[in-house]
Amino acid sequence: MLSLNYALPPWVGLAITVIVCGGAFWKGGREEQLAAGGLMMSTLVTVFLSDRRWVGLQWSAFAADTCLLLLLTWIALRTERYWPLPAAAFQLLCVAIHVARLVDPGVRAWAYATGQVILSQWVFFAVGVGTINTWRASRRQFAASTAPPPTADPGATRR
Repeated sequence: MLSLNYALPPWVGLAITVIVCGGAFWKGGREEQLAAGGLMMSTLVTVFLSDRRWVGLQWSAFAADTCLLLLLTWIALRTERYWPLPAAAFQLLCVAIHVARLVDPGVRAWAYATGQVILSQWVFFAVGVGTINTWRASRRQFAASTAPPPTADPGATRR
């Protein structure tokens, strides 16, 4: 019988992390850079300190995700930008999955891991959208500051 594997290769998550966090550090504003730093720390803690057997609650990932939730919530409360709200909401769902596993150990490892991966990718997506929007706004601002001053009468000619 043919067995189908729907899992993404491990390099996909690494590529997303490098692209989003690298872009945030390169072209993002202060909020995007803080969020990218938090995402990188959370990812590193999760990758290096998690139990590979996925037996029970992943305490290191739970702690890292809770800290990231606090950071994203703090950013969302302090900024006028919109992207931190969905980022914090998706991160809250990541933490809720940990709590669900804590409350009900019957939650299967596959559901636990899959929920974590899917929701964390949405957090990366929100930070990526915020970085792109910040970069585009800075480009518009730069273009407006270097544009020649408008003439008094655009249809007038010199004599």
